[in-house]
Amino acid sequence: MKEVFSLIKEKNCQLAQLPLFEFMQDRGIHPAQRLVFAPCLIPLVMGFADLWKEVFRKEPTNNPMQQILNKHTYEEENHWEWLLEDLKKLGLDPSENYTDTVRFLWGEETQKTRQVCFILHQFANQENPVFKLVVAEVAEVTANLFFSITQKVAWELEEITKQEYPYFGDCHLNSEANHNINKTEVIDGFEAIELTEQERQLAFEIVEKGFEAYTEAINEWFVYAQKHQRSPSLQVA
Repeated sequence: MKEVFSLIKEKNCQLAQLPLFEFMQDRGIHPAQRLVFAPCLIPLVMGFADLWKEVFRKEPTNNPMQQILNKHTYEEENHWEWLLEDLKKLGLDPSENYTDTVRFLWGEETQKTRQVCFILHQFANQENPVFKLVVAEVAEVTANLFFSITQKVAWELEEITKQEYPYFGDCHLNSEANHNINKTEVIDGFEAIELTEQERQLAFEIVEKGFEAYTEAINEWFVYAQKHQRSPSLQVA
């Protein structure tokens, strides 16, 4: 599995070069504008809430790898609540009618974002937990990259509003860092797994297709941010 983890690191380094991440680090732009794309995350975040419970989790099990995955699903399953809290604090929870909300969530502006969970689902929905693990690791390193950048944006917002932002700020990133799946001994154990050539090729495909899906979604968020300029209407403590 060591080669698979090396490919994940390589792809994550490439992901870090996307224009959205440069945009989010531009302190010449108001921090609220740098997170204006936050509503676009809803299909991905809510989709993962279901994937963790319905696809990644398998109980009962005697398989050590599946047991690790099961624990991870419980660590992840309620993060969506933090996003909803941050949307309110960012002034991105307008009183729209229900049909407008549906049109947005299932419209063209979130099309690539919705595809991420579909693509990852097809790879994770297998009996062999090795492939679930690869999908989980792709999601995990992508999240760590994303939240390491949003954390700094949240710090800027906190200086302005005196409010904490659990999804985009310290709370989420600290939670990611403390996940059992990120422990050194767990990673070392994963890397020591021997794969057949067929398994290795499928694992490589999961990494390639997973990062391709994330890249398209993240680029979609950047396009949204460029199109939707806003005057900040933030909650202040």
